[in-house]
Amino acid sequence: MTSVLITIPVRNEEHWIEPCVRGLRTALAATPWEWRIAIAEDGSTDGTRSVLERLQREFPDLIVVSNPNRLGRGLALRRLWAGRGEDVFLFVDADLASGTEAVVLAVQEVLNGADVVTGSRYARGSEVNRPPVRSLVSMGYNRIARILFQEGVRDHQCGLKALSRRAVDILLPVTREDSWFWDTEVLVLAARSGVGVREIPIRWHEPRVGRTRWKRLLGDVYLHGTCLLSLLGRIDDSVRVARERANPGLGLPAKDRTGLPAVAPVP
Repeated sequence: MTSVLITIPVRNEEHWIEPCVRGLRTALAATPWEWRIAIAEDGSTDGTRSVLERLQREFPDLIVVSNPNRLGRGLALRRLWAGRGEDVFLFVDADLASGTEAVVLAVQEVLNGADVVTGSRYARGSEVNRPPVRSLVSMGYNRIARILFQEGVRDHQCGLKALSRRAVDILLPVTREDSWFWDTEVLVLAARSGVGVREIPIRWHEPRVGRTRWKRLLGDVYLHGTCLLSLLGRIDDSVRVARERANPGLGLPAKDRTGLPAVAPVP
């Protein structure tokens, strides 16, 4: 039976994590897969851990890995996924802005042959409801990333990504970013190394609607800008290692098992 690990990276999400877990369990219960939900808790300072303790009592199969100090999403996911043997690895943001339907679709696309699947707010057929300022900054960021790395991905930072076990084995040891920028790094490496990226349209409803926090927004712009430059400096070496892991002894690009180009949307 197909095994799936659904991971929710969490930091200070006491208001969102319970409805997220319950919503995912309801959606996954209708699938034929053997699935588990895991929480990568990353140094929360609010009531998140108390909520997780209560959820664990109710759902004993819930995996919770708590880190007393903040690691960053990339490092937290690498540690949680390392050495596990599921067929599909997926992570989704705690606010479930992408919806549960997209979670199920992303897993199915991996089972259909894609190695890396990402939700895309800019793929044809997507419906997006988010503040205009965030959309503008996001589109600008994605355009810069496409220009720098020439890989064609339209949405690098969407909080929904699924990887096959093959992709995890190839890409995880090559990634270096610990922060949210890990989302971009893993997609760039997948596309540039020939593993391939499939973007799927989603219905994105951002529940954290409110006044834009300019200080945080500017901090994110600075973080991602410096990380883009850092990745640009090491991308060739990282791609070479990923290709060698995909084809041991050959050092050649891996052929995408889907038969699709490196970046391909689902019609």
